Amino acid sequence: MLAFLIPGAGHLYQGRTVKGIIYCVSILGLFFWGQKMGEGMVVYGDVTLSPPRIGPLSYVAQLGVGGFSLPAAFQSKRAKEASNHSVRRLTAPFAAPFEGTLNPPEGTEPSQLVGTVRLDPAEGQFGPEVKGTFDGTLDGKPVKLELGGSRFELDRLIKAGSGRKLECGVNEGEGSNLRGRAIIGTVPRSLINSYGVTPDPAQLQDLNDQLGKIYELALVFTWIAGLLNFLAIWDCVNGPAYGFGDEHTAAAEKKSRAVAGAGPPPPAGTKEEPIRPETVPVQKTPV
Repeated sequence: MLAFLIPGAGHLYQGRTVKGIIYCVSILGLFFWGQKMGEGMVVYGDVTLSPPRIGPLSYVAQLGVGGFSLPAAFQSKRAKEASNHSVRRLTAPFAAPFEGTLNPPEGTEPSQLVGTVRLDPAEGQFGPEVKGTFDGTLDGKPVKLELGGSRFELDRLIKAGSGRKLECGVNEGEGSNLRGRAIIGTVPRSLINSYGVTPDPAQLQDLNDQLGKIYELALVFTWIAGLLNFLAIWDCVNGPAYGFGDEHTAAAEKKSRAVAGAGPPPPAGTKEEPIRPETVPVQKTPV
């Protein structure tokens, strides 16, 4: 069980330290390197989205890594819950680091925004709205924007990818009239809400267009890691292997007892007789 949950842990428990470290470093290194190459959207439990001609075998191979691939089976169910939807109405204050763009007038390039966004729920003339601020830089220059209005959307809490899309309208900014424009970008999504979540088909399409063959190579890395751990589990269950001449035979055990002072080993082909109490010499202690 330890060898399945954490590659190499079973060997460490058995005292086979060097082999356990080799398995742990090589298998987990290969697995997480594949995850990094695929931008965290390589291991997921919904096998219907696996690449063609592979089907469910993709996740079965990755499942060999155990404790690091099992969460994908539960994350796919969490992502499909009815409560996991895009937020268009805030019910509590929201603050997070933000990275994105300020949508430009037609014919101009978007401006880069990096900073912190703070939003609060508010009631507007025509229904629920948001009010808040953005503090950071606009194309490298310090800026503060007043946010608000009915134009607001925050991506689902549980979704693949480390970035959670945020779009919010701008009321005004320092030094210029920015009313009617909007900030569009991402805020961080926690690891517990993104690790192992099945990506949307659109996300997979964008990822394949962006990474090309690298995405397929990332999949192969995670498959190899899972299959290698199946071999490690087999090795752990069967114990260390012995070659000719180094088996733990009964004769070797008798010889080791003799060296330790348990008496000479009996001749070959004879049976050991139990020692009777009356034959044991009694040593008298002088008064």
